[in-house]
Amino acid sequence: MVRAILDGADAVRRAGQVYLPKHPAESDDEYKRRLASAPWRPEFEDALRSISSKPFAKEVALSGDPSEEAKALAEDIDGRGNNLHVFAKDLFEDGVSLGAAGILVDFPPMAPNATRADERAAGARPYWVEIAADEIIALRTERRGAREVVTHLRVWETATAINGFEESVVKKIRVIEPGLWQLWHQVKGVDGKPQWALEAEGVMTLDEVPFVFYATADRVGAQYVRPPMLDLANMQIELYRFMSGEEQIYTIAGAPMLTANGMAAPEDGGTVEVGPGRILFAPGGEHISTSWAYIQPAAENLKAITAKAQGIIEDMRRLGLQPMLPKTGNVTATATGVEAAKAHTAVGTWANGLKDAIEQAWMFTMRWMKSPEEVTVSVHTDFGVSLQGAEEVRELREARAAGMISEETFWDELVRRGVLGPQFDKDEERARLIAEIPGDDPEESEAALLPTPDPVT
Repeated sequence: MVRAILDGADAVRRAGQVYLPKHPAESDDEYKRRLASAPWRPEFEDALRSISSKPFAKEVALSGDPSEEAKALAEDIDGRGNNLHVFAKDLFEDGVSLGAAGILVDFPPMAPNATRADERAAGARPYWVEIAADEIIALRTERRGAREVVTHLRVWETATAINGFEESVVKKIRVIEPGLWQLWHQVKGVDGKPQWALEAEGVMTLDEVPFVFYATADRVGAQYVRPPMLDLANMQIELYRFMSGEEQIYTIAGAPMLTANGMAAPEDGGTVEVGPGRILFAPGGEHISTSWAYIQPAAENLKAITAKAQGIIEDMRRLGLQPMLPKTGNVTATATGVEAAKAHTAVGTWANGLKDAIEQAWMFTMRWMKSPEEVTVSVHTDFGVSLQGAEEVRELREARAAGMISEETFWDELVRRGVLGPQFDKDEERARLIAEIPGDDPEESEAALLPTPDPVT
């Protein structure tokens, strides 16, 4: 369901009655019309993007003193031109929406006895592959001492088959175990039924599968999780179904049924033409009372239905922590702050898990490279600073003016809140401020920047 929602309105509509059930007495033609015209509002995707963007307000980057080799890998971590920040964002978004995702640290096939020099000469290097939860067929682990290691991984892969000017997507299965890897594809068997045939295989030189499983919810067994935004996804389908009914009711209201009272139906089964510029004449006669009238929903019903749809959208935005326009009688600022704090706690936990997963992937990367280097990364998790916004900045400014905090602390807090960009350099800024102060003596200019201390009594 989550995957269909993320794929958009066309994917949900293609699923037909899975997400939009057919009414008991509804004809096939009427259902097709209702299905094609059912409105779609991507509230789930908007909430996902809002939540997933929080850890990436600052760049995911290597920390400490990484080697030049590690820096070069971080600039193209997947061999497709994506740097570490972009890769981490995709991984985090899949982890939040589907509940889990994985990093496979792969390496091009080489001879079993190849040295590091041979690998460099061939241009071989480790690269990361992001695997979504619904691409994992099987994942098995075992305990080795204090560590849980992956001993079997089976995943779906897709490849493009080219036949002249025609292209088709072919599904394949990759199997990875300590000591071996295999690639399987589907073929037609003798009886015409699809069967799996081995396409390629090779040697896996590591003693464990170089796969990191990143989960944003509690795991059940080795690979199963409940997506943390599943309730929001269910509300997205609820909104889709309700708005389908709303569209149908407004269609009836916009084109109400016409009744002919006291008149027989046309013998030829024809229809009466109605619309702008048309006049209907009722045949009269002795003792015949005839009239025309329209049947349509009451205006109060339409208002109630519209309010219900808006209520579902507002509930989704609240649950998805989407910004809400302030309204009279809305929830208090305190309640909003409490909800935001809870959300930041959850997203912070997921971001910390992301940091751990990326660092584990770097561990496999260094093993492929036969390097003892330990790579660490920095992931932004300080979301709480945005809860008070301008109020906190004003308090910091007042504390600095009163000499309660230092200039460096003041700058650090402004950078932390994103008021100053990541390119901000304290020494460079201090030199600029000194240069702007009139006077020829640099020491006097620098002293002028310091706050005047309170007299000691």
